[in-house]
Amino acid sequence: MTEATWSWILVGFELVAIGGMWMVGARKWWGWGLVLTSSLPWMVYAIVFNKPGFVVMSSIYIITHSNNLYRWRKRHVEDAQNTATQEQSSLLIAA
Repeated sequence: MTEATWSWILVGFELVAIGGMWMVGARKWWGWGLVLTSSLPWMVYAIVFNKPGFVVMSSIYIITHSNNLYRWRKRHVEDAQNTATQEQSSLLIAA
């Protein structure tokens, strides 16, 4: 595959990233998954075309997006558990 073809593939994945950031702004934890997914092709591109600066950049993005995905997902699960506990408490008080 040529570098020009890769540039168009990467543009497509950047559109996925923009959609992911839109979802993060809407407080959807899985938006970070979309952003993370869009970072992976940059790593492949960097390796295929021997671009060490891009390998470093991609690594930083992948680590950051993975961390954000983990933290947001963990918070989402905790919030869901807290909501369930509060609902159970409300039912016990009402009974």
